[in-house]
Order: sequence, then structure tokens, then C-alpha cells
Amino acid sequence: MKKLVINTILTFLLISSISCKKVLEDHPLNITTEDYIWDKTDATGAYAQAWVIKIYSQLPTGYIRLNSMELDCASGDAVPSNRANAVWNVINGGYNAISTFDDNWSNSYSAIRKANIFLNNYQQVPWSDPTLPKWLAAEVRTMRAFFYYEMVKRFGGIPLLGEKVYGPNDPELLQLKRNSFAECINYILSELDAVKDQLRPDASLASRGNGNGVAEGTDNDAGRMRPSIALAIKAKVLLLAASPLFNPSATPSLDFTGYPTYDPQRWKNAADAMKTIMDMNMFALEPNRYILNTTHVNKEFVFMRFGASYQTTWGNLISPVGYTVGNVVSSGIVSPTQELVDAFPMANGKAISDPNSGYNAANPYNSRDPRLAQTIFFNGTTWLRRAVQTYEGGLDKPNSSNVAGGIQTQTGYYQKKFLAQDDNNTAFTATMYHPGVTPTFCIIRYADILLNYAEAQNEFSGPDATVYSAVNAIRQRAGLNPFVLPTGLSKEQMREVIRNECRLEFAFEERRFYDIRRWKIAKDVYGTGSLHGVNIIKNADGSFTYSQTTVATPFFNASSMYLLPIANSEILANPNIVQNPNY
Repeated sequence: MKKLVINTILTFLLISSISCKKVLEDHPLNITTEDYIWDKTDATGAYAQAWVIKIYSQLPTGYIRLNSMELDCASGDAVPSNRANAVWNVINGGYNAISTFDDNWSNSYSAIRKANIFLNNYQQVPWSDPTLPKWLAAEVRTMRAFFYYEMVKRFGGIPLLGEKVYGPNDPELLQLKRNSFAECINYILSELDAVKDQLRPDASLASRGNGNGVAEGTDNDAGRMRPSIALAIKAKVLLLAASPLFNPSATPSLDFTGYPTYDPQRWKNAADAMKTIMDMNMFALEPNRYILNTTHVNKEFVFMRFGASYQTTWGNLISPVGYTVGNVVSSGIVSPTQELVDAFPMANGKAISDPNSGYNAANPYNSRDPRLAQTIFFNGTTWLRRAVQTYEGGLDKPNSSNVAGGIQTQTGYYQKKFLAQDDNNTAFTATMYHPGVTPTFCIIRYADILLNYAEAQNEFSGPDATVYSAVNAIRQRAGLNPFVLPTGLSKEQMREVIRNECRLEFAFEERRFYDIRRWKIAKDVYGTGSLHGVNIIKNADGSFTYSQTTVATPFFNASSMYLLPIANSEILANPNIVQNPNY
């Protein structure tokens, strides 16, 4: 099976037309009958395989799925460049049960229902290859567990459906209650443990790339659920269960938001699960971080949604507005905040607040962590053979309605993450990051495993040598010199280092929004002050003057917003589904 199998088999999805029902699930086929899907004469199981691919297609897409914005625009690390974009409503007013911004509840239950339909019917197919249905069933159960995890991290405890396929008018469907958080976690873990040895074998490290940060790997089943992915999802589930939001050290949580008492063993369980993946020697950090943008298959990707082919459209969307490539004016849709920029240390690894770091406020981007220039366009950085101009009146902040419909950076910065290294090129290199029906989106990469291990191990036993090793590996790949952390850090100091490394390493990868909630620090991050940008004036002698400017004052209600609200329509349809507190 070729590595583009998932993209290829998607064409089979034309066989069905799906009509949605709001409560928990969607109705099955309304044109193609189930007898046609579970064809008792088709030894290849082609349509049954297409059904599985339909479930794959509901995995997270990332990028611009939040009102054509990235989730990080609601995390404090960025804002939309367009002041009319609805994400500003989330920034300024938060979210509630009437005005939700996330459709994960309906999407996940839709996928779970499809999974249950498959598991209840796939054995009707006369499979000529007895191994294939075993693999497919395990893949489906792994995805079902993942969709439950996606809901639990948003809502806390949610209704578990088991293996049952509910009809659209089934009265039991309208009487379901929320399971506790602990019940949900235990169910997800039990499912992943049950199937991890039934999935198709993992690819070798060698097949994931040549190790020089250039070539794409040759894994023919990339994108399919594998034992390593089941283990990685399990590790993320355990980390969530160990985190402060769901593992409180003081006040017990409600039964559908967390366990009743703090348990340090949960950190140990998460660390051990991460270490299991590390010890498999199937993944490694790619030495060149740009390879993560230009290949689907590489040594670092553990779990991704495998999708469409390479495109250049992402360059047009996020490059500064003064660039025109292929007769298309760039849109610069994302404006990173000063808070994110300031989180990047100097190239020597010291925070810019350290008086010994060498930071110069008059030349603020000089000698910074190389990841800053890989993540953010700032004034003076080279892009497509010219310097970015985000000073007032510059090409990329013209303050004119003649450019990009008057839309420009709100902060003095633009996002660069996910682009290729086109500083000295004249056009965009095609990358896998672009809007489309089936984009490739990496959900877990090996850097996650290392930093998650460091977090869990540090919380359980403090900053031992293995914690230092994991964090230092990330800093070394980043290009910091020296990359080695100072010895003698306390647990609290190491915690802050790890959290900041997560922020920098995974900027714009849909992690920050949920990290600051599971860590229960969202109120401190953006709920008590303002978000800022930079105002840059070009002086007559060619030098620049930098000053801070306020761009937003985010709203965050700590009594409710650490969990997302369940849509009010779901509560009205089934009052047994109790709303999250204070919505």
C-alpha cells in the first residue's frame, strides 16, 4: 500500500452522502445503503476501507480552522491581522454556551458513530486478506479513543457510547449522562492498551528519512494508525490526567472535570509512557526544523493527519502584505504578539530579561534564538531577497487601504511558521501547510514526547539527569549556544523552562491554547493584562526606534473558561448532559 493511500482512497468517499443530526451523532447513509458498504461479495473490502478513511478525514486539520485563523490567535501568542475577524470576539469576550467557537463535540461524536458502525459491520465483508480487517478494526478503535481524548481535554467528562450505534430517534440517545473524567480516561486507556498489538507494524527509523534533514522518508503506510501512535496518544492522555486542571493539589474538582484528589503517581505514569516511546528508537529530532514543513514523512513525525499534496498557498496567506508572488498579494493573516516574541531567549539561551543576556532594546532581534526567525517575520529579517519592513509606513505596514484591503499587521509582526527557508529565493517553496480539504497536519511529533517526558518526570521527581537531557536535546536542535541548561535548577525553575520551551517549539501548532488551560495558568497568561505589539519608527539616519503598543485586552473568566462550554443546543436536547460550571 503506497504512502499516499489515505489521500487516494478518499476518492471512494464519493459513494456516500452524510446528513447530520445535532445530538451527539450524525445519521448514517441516506443514499448508499449499508449493504453496499459492507458488500458481502467484495473480498477486497474497498468500500469498507473507504469508510475507515472517512473517519481518518475527521482528524484535526489545524492551521486555519478557527474562523480562517489558527487556534493560537486565541491563546495570547497572536491575533488576527483583520480586525473584522470573528476570533476577536473570542479574544475580547471569551466564549459561552450560546456563542461557542469549537465544533469538536459534533465532529468527534460523528466520527465515533462511524467507528461503531464499522466495528458492528466489518466482519460481514469476505476479506481475502485476514490481516487487513484486524488492522482496520484496531485503527478504528485507536481513532475512536483519540476522538474521546479530544473531547475530554475540552470538556472534562463526556458521555461514553461504548459499541452501540444509536439511531437518530433513539430515546436512549436523549437520556445519556456524562461519565466522570476518570471513567473517560480509564476507557480511553483500556481501548488503546487493547489494540496496540493489533495495529500494522511500525516503520523503521531508517524509513522515516535519511537523517540529513533533506529527503522525505519512504514509509509506505505513513498516516495509518500504528502501535507507536497508540502509545503516543496514551501518553498524552496520561499527561492530561496528571495536569493541574484535572489533578488539583488543593480543591477537589467536580466528578466530570477531574479526579477527587491529587495523585503524584499520575505524573509517573505519564513519564513512563513517554519513556516507552523514547526507548523504541523509532523517532528522532530532525536536525533541520524546516524539514518539518517540507516533508510528510520524516524522523520526527509520530502522528499526523496525512493529506493533500504540497502547495505554495500558505506563503501567500501568511507572508507580510508587501510581498507579491505569482501575481498574488500576500495576506499576512496572523499577527504574533510581543509576548511571544519576548519569550524567545537570546542565542546564548539566556532570557532577554537576564541582565547578562546581551539583549539590546535598540536592536531587539539581534543574536536571538534561531527559532524566532523561523517562526516570526520581524522588521529587518530577510524574506524573498528583501528586508521585511514593518516600521510605520514600510512596505509591510503601509497604513494604507490600498494594500490587502487595508489589512496589515496589528502587532508589527507576521507569522512565518510552516514556511520553507525562502529567505534568498524569489518565490515560495511548496510546503504541506495550506488550506484545503485534507491538509497534512502533525498532531504529535517527537519533540512533544521529549518535552512531555521532561514535564511529567520533573513534576514527579524533580529535575533529574533525564529531564535535563530531554530539554537540552530540544535546545541543542534549536541552535542555542550554549544549549545546556545551568545545573541546580529547582523543580519550579525547571517547570518554567519546560513550559517556555513548549511555547517556542510548538508555536502555532495548536498546543498553547490547551497547555495554558491544563496547567491552569490561562488567567495569568492573558486574563489579567493586555497583549502587545511593537511600534517602529524609521529615523532619518536609517536607525529605528521601538516602542510597545497595546493591541488587545483579552477576556478570561477563571470560574468557567478553563473548560469549554457544551453548546446550549445539546443541553436543550438532553438536559441529562449537565453543562460545565458557570456557563
